[in-house]
Amino acid sequence: LSRAAMARRVAGMLDLDSLAASAKVIEVNPDHSTMWNFRRECLQAMHGERAPASEDAGAADSLRQACEGEFALTQACLAINPKSYPVWFHRMWVLQWGRCEWAYPRELKLTTKLLALDDRNFHCWTHRRFVVRASSVPGRSELQFTLDKVESNFSNYSAWHYRSKLLPRLLTEPGTLRSALVAELELLRNAFFTAPEDQSAWFYHRWVLAQLAPPAGGEPGADGASASWDHILRSELAMLR
Repeated sequence: LSRAAMARRVAGMLDLDSLAASAKVIEVNPDHSTMWNFRRECLQAMHGERAPASEDAGAADSLRQACEGEFALTQACLAINPKSYPVWFHRMWVLQWGRCEWAYPRELKLTTKLLALDDRNFHCWTHRRFVVRASSVPGRSELQFTLDKVESNFSNYSAWHYRSKLLPRLLTEPGTLRSALVAELELLRNAFFTAPEDQSAWFYHRWVLAQLAPPAGGEPGADGASASWDHILRSELAMLR
């Protein structure tokens, strides 16, 4: 199967038959990066380097069918190996190349489902963050999503990491981020008492403290926060004892 598909690639045959030939290989080995590259070459030859926002109903329908075919193939491959980087990369590429804004709600449902099966699938987390940035998903709903994930599994490093990206982006008013970070310390204590040996929460704890620390040469509490840096340090040291 692989030889037949590679022969078509070498011959420059970028058509539907080549898509079918590469699919046969990929269905057996979803991690075959060369075959995914071949599929992208075929799609671009058939529909353009970057699919245009066409007003032609026929062209738009053809493009959508092509994208749907790629989504179906990648989803079947994710059922085999949900942590396959080439599969996730191709799915993200199709979203961008095909201007598939219509697919964003489905992508969020897919990532929600797969993260329920394995909440530490970092390829899935990366895909979800991409879809959230590209669509109009409210950041606070994602913040709640990460909270649900860490409360169900405190060793979920990806969820903690995502929170470190969301909080500074959402809380831009003076003092709001600091107040939220102080509240995060309480969440972290729950994590430490539940799984003190797990590193995920400790890494996040280090990040939270680094954000709360006053700048070099600055005065603690200069931003008007009620909890001073000294008080936070004493509190955290008492917790560690």
